[in-house]
Amino acid sequence: MKISDLLAQAKNQLENSGVSSSKLDSLVLLTHALSVSKEYVIFNPDFEPEQYLEEKFLAMIKRRANREPVSHIIGKREFFGYDFLVTHDTLDPRPDSESLIELVLKKNQQKNDALKFLEIGTGTGCLTITLLLLYKNSSAIAVDISDKALQICSKNSIKNQVDDRLQLIKSDLFSDLKNQKFDFIISNPPYIPSKDIAGLQEEVRNFEPLLALDGGEDGLDFYRAIAKSSNEFLIKNGRIFLEIGFDQKDDVVKIFTQEKFTFEDFQPDLAGISRALVFKKID
Repeated sequence: MKISDLLAQAKNQLENSGVSSSKLDSLVLLTHALSVSKEYVIFNPDFEPEQYLEEKFLAMIKRRANREPVSHIIGKREFFGYDFLVTHDTLDPRPDSESLIELVLKKNQQKNDALKFLEIGTGTGCLTITLLLLYKNSSAIAVDISDKALQICSKNSIKNQVDDRLQLIKSDLFSDLKNQKFDFIISNPPYIPSKDIAGLQEEVRNFEPLLALDGGEDGLDFYRAIAKSSNEFLIKNGRIFLEIGFDQKDDVVKIFTQEKFTFEDFQPDLAGISRALVFKKID
């Protein structure tokens, strides 16, 4: 079957399954199946792949039609220009989370500084690893309660050649950190209210870990816990950078100001929604 016919068949199959990005997903999956560039696929519509490659592609389309995320099918996702391995044991890196990176860059403009920072709930490690790639003299500790998430983070740190500057610790928030001080802390904690989980997209609800999504009754449980404990792990004038959910800015600001933090700044996502906040420790 020609490339053009394969793409048309795949697009129709995905559309019938309710996938809104059927054209793009078909293109991405075909380039992955054939191990070629998007440009090659676009400019060679009459090329006929070998039978086994055609079957490989159609098997991928079947998985996508069942609403499995493209990133899980191809095993990776781009974040801030870098590639990260992903599985169903971690949240997908998302463009919204790049707002947190942008806010850190705004507050720490000297990229040669030797900073030491902590991530709470690292998942794939996309936030910490990206920052280590940007701040090449810095080091970090990343914690997660999930062994499988830490394994993926470790693979990503090795893949991106920052494993010599990253220590991974299994910990429920700060519980296994002792006598540590950091220039700043970052976190993208679970922030979906429990009652809203059932209404999430199938790709999220069925293929991403509930542990990394459910933020408790009002979605704010982890912000309260982080605010209560993080002060002792920050240096004087240290900062904490947080990703937040839709319409959570005022609540999160209130939580942290009650725990001796000053609200400094925020960063919107591509939709203009307040997505990342930064607080400074009050000494």
